[in-house]
Amino acid sequence: MFKTVGLLTLLIGIAVTGVFVTAESPSTARAPATASAPATATSPSTAPATSPTAPLAKEILLDLGDDVALKLKLIPPGKFLMGSAKNEGDRGDDERVFPGRRVNGAPQPRVTISKPFYLGVYAVTVDQYAQFAKETGQKHEAPSFKQTGDDPVVNVSWEDSHAYCAWLSKKTGQTVVLPTEAQWEYACRAGTQATFSFGDNPEDTRLYAWCRSHEALRVGPNDDPPPTSTHPVGQKKPNRWGLYDMHGNAWEWCADYYAAGYADAEETDPTGPKEGTLRVLRGGSWRSSWSSCRCASRNWTSPRLHYDDVGFRVAVVTAGAE
Repeated sequence: MFKTVGLLTLLIGIAVTGVFVTAESPSTARAPATASAPATATSPSTAPATSPTAPLAKEILLDLGDDVALKLKLIPPGKFLMGSAKNEGDRGDDERVFPGRRVNGAPQPRVTISKPFYLGVYAVTVDQYAQFAKETGQKHEAPSFKQTGDDPVVNVSWEDSHAYCAWLSKKTGQTVVLPTEAQWEYACRAGTQATFSFGDNPEDTRLYAWCRSHEALRVGPNDDPPPTSTHPVGQKKPNRWGLYDMHGNAWEWCADYYAAGYADAEETDPTGPKEGTLRVLRGGSWRSSWSSCRCASRNWTSPRLHYDDVGFRVAVVTAGAE
């Protein structure tokens, strides 16, 4: 059942057959409000995002057609503690290693992300999803509130998100996937181990996240009011790795099946349970309290269901990492 806690970023000029490497801006060729001059990808990619003889590009831009593009940032390999610390406020029981699998009583699994990967700088937007719907005939019901083309697409199921990845893989020649839950949290944390990617202070969510906490945390007349819908991507501050809206705005689907805890104290490139009936959601949404927007916060629901505060972000597998 869906958990109801708060309910439910100068082109460098390196081109790889339709994949353009950029050092700035936007998630679409029609840039979000925070982006600078728009960059345009001109043709679908037919080559891997990287090759054994070329250095890894820091960013790639995928052409979706009709002057719409999707930007992804390179996430380096590394290690981190997944889940929440014992003293983290409002932590969930599922944010730790199952008791019988812990080492020296430590509740957090030590996770290694052994290979670099690319992750969307923003969640997939309404315009980006519309390209998929246009080319495939995929039906999509808009939410009851008004959205711009740069808002994160919502009312998409895990199955819809998976189909989008399959379409974009075929269109660009890349291996486009939903990130694993471990990849998502690792990228969200961006080298930190705090409650949020920006530290431990919930009051700072107003700078980084669209979430319901704004109502209680507003401290001045210039603060944003609490949201009543999604907002265009990229309007809040990014994390240290240049990823926007990793906290709030819309929950994001991950590839994994859900389990009520982590299986092992030490894992390398975990992909979650081999089977299940529920899929993982991360990040919180415009409806969420700050506690649901924590790096470690987890949510889950049926992969067939649609919600007006649930969207997704895509990843691209680097060459040799399949």
